[in-house]
Amino acid sequence: MINYFKAAERLLAQRGNLEQALENLGRRRELASTQAKAERDNIKPRPYASSGGINAHTSARLELAEINREIVATRSTIAEIDRVLAQLDDADAELLRAWYIEHKSKEQIADELSYSSKTSIYDLRNKAVAAFAVLYYGAGALASI
Repeated sequence: MINYFKAAERLLAQRGNLEQALENLGRRRELASTQAKAERDNIKPRPYASSGGINAHTSARLELAEINREIVATRSTIAEIDRVLAQLDDADAELLRAWYIEHKSKEQIADELSYSSKTSIYDLRNKAVAAFAVLYYGAGALASI
């Protein structure tokens, strides 16, 4: 059985890394596009086809297609996380962003959100993660929270 609470924490914690992944994928796409163009330009019209040049061009185009699929999937995951965060109470969403996405210290979060102690911040975090898990994963999450 999936522990949806932990899965929600992992997903939220990776939100910032997904943004960085988009930047990295964008750079990889530029390189792959340049390589695909260079490989295409290396295929010269001849009475016979060189399988090496064609294979290199095909490989470069496949890599570019895979990178584009990853960009779409990463953008979709970021958008879904953000959509679910927007459905939470403002205080819960702010707490989760500060804790998991911005990686602020517990003391800093308590100060910024005017909470009295670190103990209460952990309780509030647990409540917010549980709400996120239910909204993201659905009824299956109820058993693990």
